[in-house]
Amino acid sequence: MSAASSETEQSRAIVEAMFAAANNGDVEGVLSFLADDVTVIEPLFMPFGKTYHGKDEFLGLAQVLPKYLDVSSITVHHTIADGDRVAACVGITDVAAGKLTQFIEQFTIKDGKIVENRVFYHDAGSLIDMPKVV
Repeated sequence: MSAASSETEQSRAIVEAMFAAANNGDVEGVLSFLADDVTVIEPLFMPFGKTYHGKDEFLGLAQVLPKYLDVSSITVHHTIADGDRVAACVGITDVAAGKLTQFIEQFTIKDGKIVENRVFYHDAGSLIDMPKVV
């Protein structure tokens, strides 16, 4: 296996393991895959849209999301990985309408940890009509 392929597969494994922990409700497990200075970028048009810095702000986001999204319904349809970058095509049910919200999460991995997570919504459904919380 080449070094690039190895990095690609390691990056994919980190993201898939993080989602597995999230689906099991394992907050500590999720945090173990994040760098201490992780950055999560949610688009500003979302009710929880802003840039979150560090694990503490990530935990704040994690406390807000269940008001909008059924976090027990996360489905990772597939991942695409290249070196230190992974894109996950994800679906999750919105709480207000019970409809599928679809998005891509782009992850950057460094030293075995997620350092950035940028979210791109395809269909934000009823979420864009919800009041902002941040």
